Amino acid sequence: MKNQNFKTSAIWPFYKSILLLFVFFSHFTFAQYQKIYKYDDYHKDWALVKTSSGTFGFIDKQKKLIVQPIYSKIEKFGILDDNFALVKSISDGYGLIDQSGKERVPAIYSKIEKFDAIKKDCALVKSRSDLYGFVDRTGKEIIPATYTLEEIKTKFP
Repeated sequence: MKNQNFKTSAIWPFYKSILLLFVFFSHFTFAQYQKIYKYDDYHKDWALVKTSSGTFGFIDKQKKLIVQPIYSKIEKFGILDDNFALVKSISDGYGLIDQSGKERVPAIYSKIEKFDAIKKDCALVKSRSDLYGFVDRTGKEIIPATYTLEEIKTKFP
């Protein structure tokens, strides 16, 4: 039996295919995030991820995607309310996601204040047209953002 080079052997095409598949799937799976931040910094058992396009989302410890990386910014849970994190869309609108990762308040507002700051169990929201309203903790807009700040404070204390 001759001493045969591995690359010229009959099994090389099989190994080459396996190697190419591994490289392809490794790149697809692991290179989709430019950065994976430390787990538990933003939410227990979640890590903030940043894509190469600069958008953010969350994965869990099993690398399962919890929040799609569609936001230009995500704040830590507990800043506005313990149950929510403030998110900023790529079109500069603000919204809220809950502890399960679901978007409760769509990212359409120019500003969202802390819950209970003006009205119990509500957060003041400011529209892009500089008008104000309130959302409750379920994410429902209970007072539409159609009032001036003075009106909202006097009509809905």
